Amino acid sequence: MENIIAQPLYLRAFQTNREQLKLYFPFRSEKHPIIPTEIYNTIVDKKQRIDLLMKSHLSVILAKKLVGNVRLYPRFTRFHAQRILTRLHYFQDIKCVETLAGQSSLGVNSVAFHPTAPLLATGSYDWTAKLWRFSADGSAATCVATLGFSAYGSAATCVATLDDVVLMTDVMKLEVGHSNYVLSVAFHPTAPLLATGSSDKTAKLWRFSDDGSAATCVATLEGHSNWVYSVAFHPTAPLLATGSSDKTAKLWRFSADGSASDMTCVATLAGHIDRITSVAFHPTAPLLATGSCDNTTKLWRFSADGSAATCVATLAGHNWIVTSVAFHPTAPLLATGSCDNTMKLWRLSADGSAATCVATLAGHSDHVLSVAFHPTAPLLATGSRDETVKLWRFSADGSAATCVATLAGHSDGIRSVAFHPTAPLLATGSWDSTSKFWK
Repeated sequence: MENIIAQPLYLRAFQTNREQLKLYFPFRSEKHPIIPTEIYNTIVDKKQRIDLLMKSHLSVILAKKLVGNVRLYPRFTRFHAQRILTRLHYFQDIKCVETLAGQSSLGVNSVAFHPTAPLLATGSYDWTAKLWRFSADGSAATCVATLGFSAYGSAATCVATLDDVVLMTDVMKLEVGHSNYVLSVAFHPTAPLLATGSSDKTAKLWRFSDDGSAATCVATLEGHSNWVYSVAFHPTAPLLATGSSDKTAKLWRFSADGSASDMTCVATLAGHIDRITSVAFHPTAPLLATGSCDNTTKLWRFSADGSAATCVATLAGHNWIVTSVAFHPTAPLLATGSCDNTMKLWRLSADGSAATCVATLAGHSDHVLSVAFHPTAPLLATGSRDETVKLWRFSADGSAATCVATLAGHSDGIRSVAFHPTAPLLATGSWDSTSKFWK
């Protein structure tokens, strides 16, 4: 026998989605008020009951029925039902649109999108970082620059495609290149700079051309006594953070124009009792998050010039290494990934001096190696050693999260995930030596 879903239950789901839309897009106005008064009791068939048992969104099931029922429900109601489906971000058709191969056979450790240009940076165990220029839809990508000299395989090559003619140019061995694994890459938010962290105990700053086809190392940052696992630029201030196996994080200050003549370490953050694996700046507050092999995440409040920093909170809850940390771009949320196979969402206090775990996301069958928030939608991407990426939809306060997609295609662990800042693209870097674009 089919089950009946009553009108009030649907209206509640409808209103919840409307409120979430307002929260994440506060400046978007509605041309028409959403008053779905024409909704009647609706039938949920056997397949949809199974979907409900599998924790599918109730509003998705009901909205699908409305969209498909032209005869029973007027156009106005179906229009708003379609809007529900849009704002719930359906992922059944997400697929890999491009595979980027060329970082030897040793694996990709880090991926990062440029904030405005169609460029992706990758860092690899082959001692190099690469810049890839990709098409608008992500379906094609070409390596346009190799930063450093690969100690494995053949000499590094730079590939550029101009007017359908492929040009291959040998790249000189660069003495300024890293002398060991490149573990992390990060683009500056405005300047043409790329930061790289390496197991050679240094971080480097590279200035690149507008099209990414040329890059020059302009600074080598020495000071850590062990591997530099993670690098991150501050979104507005001239600061770079580095996290290291020496159990410290450092803040480096550079000139506003990105020149490295006065690049200086202005603060060393000590407090973790094991390696620091990940660093991330808060988008607006003077806070830095550090994840560590001591199973904790710390929040550090720093001064305007970065010359002083104090640990204001230690987040304990994972029972193994914290591999990745990421702040939400607008909401007071922090995500952490761990070798305990879980992710956690932490809600920050108003002043950022405390954080409470509001959700634990379980679903991966092996270490979670990377986490990344979507720039606008309530989505979290997670990469795992189980060779999959998962997309999680979370509630406005972060207290609930549901896996809405699992992306399979890599043949080894996924070390890094990154959303494009504006396009519907997700980049993944894997120990199978490839990066992929998913759309």
